[in-house]
Amino acid sequence: MELTKSQTSGTLWYTKKFIVLYYYIFLNGNINTLATAKEICDIFDGYINSLPEGLQGNAKNYFYASHSVADLRNKDFKLFGKFAGTRQFSSDAERIAYYESAKKYYFAFLMESGGQSGVNRWIKDRLYTDDFSYKKIDDTITRWAEDNRDNPNASNQWLKKYKQGERDIAIAGMRNDYMAFVRNERQILFYYGFFHSKSSGSNDREFSSLTPIGELALHSNYYELIAVWEHQKIKMLSQPVNIEIRGLENSRISNTDKFAVNLNPYLTILKSLKNSLGFSKEAYQYVISRLSIYPNDGVDVSEQFIERVKRKIGGFNRRADIATEDFNKEILKYILGIRSDLATDNHLNPIGLCKWDGNGLSITNQAKLDRLIKIYTTLCKYKVEKYNELFQNCTHEIKRQYKFNASALPYVLNPKIKIDWDMYNIHADILILLSSSVLILEAKEGWTLTRDTIDIFVNGIKELCPNILHILGLTSKAALRKELRNIVEVFDKERYGVYLENSADEYQTSVASYLDESLADLEQKIKDNSAMTSVYIDGVRKRNMVLIGLIKSYNLQKYTADGQLLKCECCGNPTFLTYKNESYVEYHHLIPFSEYDGPDHSLNIIALCPMCHRKLHYLKQEDKRELYDSVALNSYTNLSIEDRLVELFAERKLKSYQLEFLLADNAIDENAYNRILQTA
Repeated sequence: MELTKSQTSGTLWYTKKFIVLYYYIFLNGNINTLATAKEICDIFDGYINSLPEGLQGNAKNYFYASHSVADLRNKDFKLFGKFAGTRQFSSDAERIAYYESAKKYYFAFLMESGGQSGVNRWIKDRLYTDDFSYKKIDDTITRWAEDNRDNPNASNQWLKKYKQGERDIAIAGMRNDYMAFVRNERQILFYYGFFHSKSSGSNDREFSSLTPIGELALHSNYYELIAVWEHQKIKMLSQPVNIEIRGLENSRISNTDKFAVNLNPYLTILKSLKNSLGFSKEAYQYVISRLSIYPNDGVDVSEQFIERVKRKIGGFNRRADIATEDFNKEILKYILGIRSDLATDNHLNPIGLCKWDGNGLSITNQAKLDRLIKIYTTLCKYKVEKYNELFQNCTHEIKRQYKFNASALPYVLNPKIKIDWDMYNIHADILILLSSSVLILEAKEGWTLTRDTIDIFVNGIKELCPNILHILGLTSKAALRKELRNIVEVFDKERYGVYLENSADEYQTSVASYLDESLADLEQKIKDNSAMTSVYIDGVRKRNMVLIGLIKSYNLQKYTADGQLLKCECCGNPTFLTYKNESYVEYHHLIPFSEYDGPDHSLNIIALCPMCHRKLHYLKQEDKRELYDSVALNSYTNLSIEDRLVELFAERKLKSYQLEFLLADNAIDENAYNRILQTA
């Protein structure tokens, strides 16, 4: 798997390139102009220029293709339209399927991935010829199949079918095999929070989007991307709730109560590395990966103990437990970002502290490992305390899946728990991300964060991690200095109470200060404010209270002119007059503003009576459907929830996780979800 084949791509270089190209090809409308190609070059160049000087030459060769037609800087660069080619289609479905497949090949073309041997090597060689377009792909595969009919060395499962006369099935199989790596890598980045979709991220025709963490990675420099990857590894659980546990149906596992989730698997790996001075890949597979918590007295990774565990696990009759490939990939993902043995990194990774020789892991810098363990131990304690309720729900749910699958019973993931996990996974935690940035600066410069060095770190982090500070809202020195003081308290005394406080609901109805303006002027201002981007102050996204004031003023002027009271857009009942002689309503974001990044847009805001407002926040999901359905009947604009979402989707204001939240909250059903996507 390319993500873990880092000997040829440097620390996280592959991840950076994958995210950037994936975003522009699959999520942002494709690379159809030279201006878009230049935009990608600017991102690549910014990343390359942030690398230590000794790495920049290797990085340029990596990020820009060796073939001129795939080199984004080259005048001969092939845009997607030319690569895909033109042809006639018998239906919209055929057209969509064609271009979905063409995008994957274009992605592989720009990544220069795939094509190790056989038909894949043949395809890859053809992709970079001047006259290739995707409409020739089946002819290209057919030619290889005909040339290799009698070749005993051309072992391919699909070639056998081709020779048996199942030509169309065989060609489709070979065509799809070539781009399988796209699906595999996308799933990894889905689990680590960079992409979001309703399922595992593997379905082609699913609404997916770059997450807030993914957007940060898109623009991150070299040091920032290491910090982001550390942030995601620290937050990860051993089994995220959205993972699919397979192969339990025919196992001989009788006591599923012993199944456990490790809340801090990354810290467990680091502690195991320190206390055993390294460990073998078998020690990871059979012992370390199965720990629910790291024991105070250490872990036995002796050969004798491992052999005993292997015999025990072998008796479960579950292939996934004894196959080594997935465990190797897993440990390589966790140590990606802290390795010091990568050839193209030239030993310049600031937190490089270990090496992998193919058979196991060993320490290369004890001091760096000790510092990481000290800080990460504190961060993991904070993580468990802050997100305890979520982790309990996720652990219960993953155990439920384990029991159902072991008993061969049908299992359906609880959608509310799934979306709650996603929101945790895809957003930056200010303490964890800023602490990771501090550790990287410490390692790079040889400094240590104390009360006396805060000012040095303010300047250092502003230079090293500008994009991280931007997404955290810490653009002023005063705000950053305040956070670093808090982090010193966390590092020194494990006092992280300030980070455990629940953010208060900032909801308040604005004073109607626009009543002297015409309805037409208010409509235009509402439209203009709905199009604005959000403002962050000290890491917190702030509501656009001007927009709320405009909507309130518009509603008061339009709907209470004859002395009538405003009605609730949910239950339809009139509210009451306030002491200011104004008809009272509360304004509610359908997609919650704080937890789910709901857009400050008039289509996402409805006027509610206090009772309906509380119900939409606290009622059981299964009881909310009637409330949401009534919006279409009582809305001032006569728009249903689905109608609003269609317009928001058309304005590119919706992310996949926001639509999934509404699905889990019973605001829409599966049919409405699909209809919304079909309007795009």
